[in-house]
Amino acid sequence: MRRNGIWLVGFLALLLGQSGVEAHASTSAEGRIDRNFTVAVVPGPKIPAIAASELKVSKGRTAVRIDSSNYELETLTVTPPGSGPFPLAVISHGTPTRGGKAAKKKLRIRMLLAVAEDFARRGYKAVIFARRGYASSSGASREGYGKCADANRRTYVRAAQTGAKDFAAIIEALAKQSDVDGSRVVAAGLSGGGFAASALAMNPPPGLLAIVNFAGGRGYAGARGGAKKGNCSKHGFVHAFGTFGDGASVPALWLYSTTDRLFWPELVDKAFDAYAANGAPVRLDRVGPLWFSNNGHRLVVLGARDLWRPRIDAFLDAIGAPNWETAPDDAAVARIPPPPGLGEKGTTRWRRYLALSGHKAFAQGEGSRFGWAALRDTVEDAKRAAKKFCEKGGHRCRIVSVDGAMTP
Repeated sequence: MRRNGIWLVGFLALLLGQSGVEAHASTSAEGRIDRNFTVAVVPGPKIPAIAASELKVSKGRTAVRIDSSNYELETLTVTPPGSGPFPLAVISHGTPTRGGKAAKKKLRIRMLLAVAEDFARRGYKAVIFARRGYASSSGASREGYGKCADANRRTYVRAAQTGAKDFAAIIEALAKQSDVDGSRVVAAGLSGGGFAASALAMNPPPGLLAIVNFAGGRGYAGARGGAKKGNCSKHGFVHAFGTFGDGASVPALWLYSTTDRLFWPELVDKAFDAYAANGAPVRLDRVGPLWFSNNGHRLVVLGARDLWRPRIDAFLDAIGAPNWETAPDDAAVARIPPPPGLGEKGTTRWRRYLALSGHKAFAQGEGSRFGWAALRDTVEDAKRAAKKFCEKGGHRCRIVSVDGAMTP
């Protein structure tokens, strides 16, 4: 029986590209390291921070052409008020660690809404997109790197370059829109999406100002059904990043947590050194643990915004990219105490619920029963889903929280 919201927790693990992870010892502390990084002489353009209530969020599809074939990619666009032209931020997701094609099709790109909203409040037109074969995007995903035992630098690079083609194609398509300034583009990605965005450094599309890599990488061995843990090829992982950085000139920001269980600090340190070895301008900003999860790979979600927002601000200012004049004072998510009676497991899920984006709801029943839903398009959809999970087996439940706030 799928009880107490467990089904949704597992589903969200698939979306975030993480499951069954194991801990790695860490000697790398929170902090910032710059390599080949030159601060811009001329400050970038600044605007007053736009209120979140003024943003327009819309679902859609964007036609692209990749390798002489036509595709339609699912998008979630966050647009500032006005007619533009706006600088452009394109953002893409991670890769599920289990579940195959079905998990890829169930992926919800709304998980990245917090990042898109922050860029839009800085004046960017922010577009979250699903790469080929994910969510409702057409085509098949071709980002695989083969069997874990066969993974190496070559297979990793090929996988990343395939995803980078999706980034380049959607940037090309969006740059043609009348409200987009295609000469000022930021590409950001989470996990497998951060790996693909990093590969853009090898052959950057016109107008690319910067790359933001949230916990980027591929090759988590525990996802491939074998006994091997860690990464399928640590050597391949490191040297793939070295390939991306060889001759790169577009500045990159790497954001990782000290508690990331998929791409742990020692591995990231080696990849960072390899990426920067031949002159690529890059900043590694490592943050500490997350209050809502013991796995720092979940860094990108709303609950970690108070960690990554100031680091993105500092990076944009350093490279002279568009930014807001002063960051709004609303980065932290309210850590509301859980309703009484949830128990230890329910309290853990409550923290996860508070941290996620999109419309969301939390339901509670007798005893320690609960159900929750997040990343939804509407409040009503979130409430229906939360009650449905909670009421499995004929139990009665009521909604106790909507969009992170307690209900009467």
